Amino acid sequence: MTLRARLQRSPLIGFFALTFAWSWACWALSPAIRPQLPWLATLLMFAGSFGPSLAAIVVVAGTRQVEGLRAWLSRCLQWRIGWGWWAFALLLPLAVMLLAAGLHVALGGDIASSPASGHLLMTFVNLPLVLLLGGPLGEEFGWRGYAGPDLQDRLGWRAASLCLGLVWGVWHLPLFFIDGTAQAHIPLALFLLSVVALSVVFAWLVKRTAGSVVAALLFHTAINFWPSVVPVLPTSASYRAYALVVALLVLLAGAAVSSFAQRGLP
Repeated sequence: MTLRARLQRSPLIGFFALTFAWSWACWALSPAIRPQLPWLATLLMFAGSFGPSLAAIVVVAGTRQVEGLRAWLSRCLQWRIGWGWWAFALLLPLAVMLLAAGLHVALGGDIASSPASGHLLMTFVNLPLVLLLGGPLGEEFGWRGYAGPDLQDRLGWRAASLCLGLVWGVWHLPLFFIDGTAQAHIPLALFLLSVVALSVVFAWLVKRTAGSVVAALLFHTAINFWPSVVPVLPTSASYRAYALVVALLVLLAGAAVSSFAQRGLP
């Protein structure tokens, strides 16, 4: 059976299989070749992060032909979502992190100086790089552009966002065993809980913006960018600030589920 036939038979399974095969292969090879070819190891780390979006393009192109691919990309790239949603996607993660940092200090904790202290301009110059190479572009066309809508058709909004969150979290697992990654310093249970909660918030945001992956791209970029300004990631001394971020994300996820439950959405 050809790859196209397999994808047409089980497109969602094909998407997940391609995503994990590509990403995990890249991430497995990277540490192995780093001592001899550090530049190639770095390239493989970036390439691995593009597994979901590449898999989505392959599956859509293989099952919906050229016109279907164009229609899918047009929906994903819908950028006319209103300035309020642009601001919401960019600033909500900042608000959560600032609140968590404030609660941490109020509970007697110490907060480190901002990682951006002394080079704030350069930090913000890196914002486009976070979008392009820091995860959002490589992931969101897959998770929110393809898998999310497909799972929602099968399972309903709430179950789909929870299931996708679990898959999304498991996809990150190899990064916990690679030195130099953000995940290498984060407690696994807290990370998985944060990803599942974020999956619910992502789904809520995408539904409110008519399926726009652009909104998800900006939201994901903000999530990955603001820790370079607000020091909430775990340290050797404490991970309470990060735990508070996760707790706030769980509350946001609960509010998102509640808001759609009131609208009668499954």
